[in-house]
Formats: sequence, C-alpha cells, structure tokens
Amino acid sequence: LKQLEIANPDSKLSLTGKWFLEKSSRTEVDVRLDISDLGKFFGRLGWPDAVRGGKATVEGPLRWSGGPMRLDIPTLSGKIRLEAKNGRFRQIEPGFARLLGILSLQALPRRISLDFKDVFSRGYSFDSVAADVDFVLGAATTDNFLMQGPAARAAMRGQVGLASETQNLNVRVTPSVSDTVSVAGAILNPVVGIAALIAQKALNDPLGQLAAFEYSVTGTWSDPVVERVKQAAASPPARGR
Repeated sequence: LKQLEIANPDSKLSLTGKWFLEKSSRTEVDVRLDISDLGKFFGRLGWPDAVRGGKATVEGPLRWSGGPMRLDIPTLSGKIRLEAKNGRFRQIEPGFARLLGILSLQALPRRISLDFKDVFSRGYSFDSVAADVDFVLGAATTDNFLMQGPAARAAMRGQVGLASETQNLNVRVTPSVSDTVSVAGAILNPVVGIAALIAQKALNDPLGQLAAFEYSVTGTWSDPVVERVKQAAASPPARGR
C-alpha cells in the first residue's frame, strides 16, 4: 500500500504499509491522523458531545490480523505518539467513548470526595495532551500520558484493555494553585509577589506539588474503581519524544 489518504473537513488519515495474504491475513501500516477539529471529528464518529474544539495528531506503526479495512482490536499491536491541544472534554457516557471519560478524569469526582468537582465534573479544558502508547494484542500501555490545563495537570501511567474495556492506571492530579497565589501576592506586595512567582517557576511549582494527589483507577470503563493511593511525592515531569 504505497499511499492511502482519507480526508474530510475535520481530519486527514494517511496510510502506507502492507497487507499480507498468507495462511492468515495480517496488516502492517504506518499511520498518521491529523485532526483539525476534535469535536467535529468525534461527532462524525457518532460521539457529538465528547469533545469541543481542539486539534490533534496521532502517528506511528500498527499491525493487526485481517485486512486493512477492518481494525481488529484484540490483535492490535504497535506504538503511537499522541499530541493534542486547545480542547475541552465534555460529559461522556455511551459506547467506546467511555474510554475518553476515563482519560478526561470524569470518574474522579463521582467516585470519591474531592475538591476537583468544578475542575472535572462539567468537562475539563486542556491546553495540551501528549503520550507515547504501546499496543500489544489489544492492550495499550503508557508511562508518560500528560494532560495540562488551566485548572490542573494530570499525569497517567498504566494499561488500558481496549478489547476488555478495562484499565489499570495510576493518576497524579496537580491543581494549578501556585500561580494564583503568586499573582495575588504581587497585587498585595509587588516585590514579594514577583519574587514568589520566580521561586515557583525555579523550584518546579512547589505549592502545586504539595497539593497533588495520586489515585489508582481500575475496573471497567463503565464502572471504574477509583482509590486514593497516597499524598503524592514530587516527581520529574513526563518525558517527551
């Protein structure tokens, strides 16, 4: 397959690769998906209320059993790089979109008592989302999923079973509190406030780290089990490409 492109006003999918017609058919492709409007893209897939706005790119090598026109989830293997920006998760319930409900952290305020209800319950705006994901026989694993937004930063690592619709994830949520505190200090005392803001950046957001929490998310997409792990210790930011 030298070149295949499927384009619409919201996205463009490009594929190159091979379709093996041996004793058992299999497909190996390099894929790149450029999405100019995530909200309209998910609406085209049948989930009109999943996301509002946003842009994204997904690319990498994938392989599965069968032909190229049918993605076989239980045999899906490979790896992708995901990058998205400037969107908002909305209330998500039906079908496969329940996975987006897990990734957008909507399970957290429904399962445990948190001060994050205003952050996640009505949908979460994000400035950026990035992750490297490895697929092995329908199971997706990542150790550097990072979602950053004006209200909080969320880092995830663990595994999601695409075929079984389950997950075993560790989630670290860091509310964005330090900049607000520093700006407020600058209003009251410009010298102290500006010094505090510089210190927050130089010391890698210590107030935010103190307010961070970690949770485990297990169970199924439709009925996730969320448990508080511990008061999170400071950790280095997720690695990039």
